[in-house]
Amino acid sequence: MINLDYAFHHVECVAAAITGRPGAIERMDISADGFWRSFTAIAVALPAMFFVWVMNARANQAEMPSMGVAPLVAGEAVFELVVWLLPIPVFALVLRPLGLGHRFVHLVIARNWANALFSYVIAALYVPHLVVADDNGAMMMLGGVLMVLILVAAVRLTRAALDSSVSLAMAFIAGEFIVSIALAIAYLGMLGL
Repeated sequence: MINLDYAFHHVECVAAAITGRPGAIERMDISADGFWRSFTAIAVALPAMFFVWVMNARANQAEMPSMGVAPLVAGEAVFELVVWLLPIPVFALVLRPLGLGHRFVHLVIARNWANALFSYVIAALYVPHLVVADDNGAMMMLGGVLMVLILVAAVRLTRAALDSSVSLAMAFIAGEFIVSIALAIAYLGMLGL
């Protein structure tokens, strides 16, 4: 069962860390239990993610009329979970040689709750597509600006979670972004898009 107060507290801490408030990461539950409970952020994000999956599936179906919406939504779900979970073991391998192994739990907890927050921000961007044509240039530009803001927020959050330099946080986010793009290209290639 999801404890909404617990979830809202952690999302608030994420927002505080992104805006640079000191001690925001330390106010999170940085325990072994907090580590595992942070994966309930996936369930918290599920309504927003499902909405985005359906919207993407409907857009992809327009180019692949022979494919049903349900398989496309399932593909989106698998892709999303891979992008969410795949970096975690990589972080475990990379942080130790950098002398930041003690910040692994901080990073995973902050990242999980941030992904929940970002899922709703991204879903909000899709709402106008229900009433406005998808090829609207203003919507495309707004989407681009939003992605840049999310990347900046992710760098700020990673810096706070790792208690590191901006350049190291940028390297982490750049690496994760490149892997996500590669996975997205592979996924779209499998669909034939």
